[in-house]
Amino acid sequence: MVEEAQSYDHETLHHLFLLVEAQDATCMLNLAGHPLRIREVVFQMVENGCRVSRVEADGYNTFLYDKEVTEIYDYLTTIIKVKFTKV
Repeated sequence: MVEEAQSYDHETLHHLFLLVEAQDATCMLNLAGHPLRIREVVFQMVENGCRVSRVEADGYNTFLYDKEVTEIYDYLTTIIKVKFTKV
């Protein structure tokens, strides 16, 4: 079976929440950006040994953390807000 390549408009924006568990930290991400760029960011996290799972907005809003929320803006317009747990 051959899957059709999905095309995205350059103006398309997606939004999702992820729980990311690395060897030394756990964080909750609030991602917004072009779907292909978000996919690339998730792929890089998995390639670096992180466990990544999708969660709902309620999970992000009730996630306990000990630092201010960090906001990251990259050159391809992905916006990532990160909440870290205590290490």
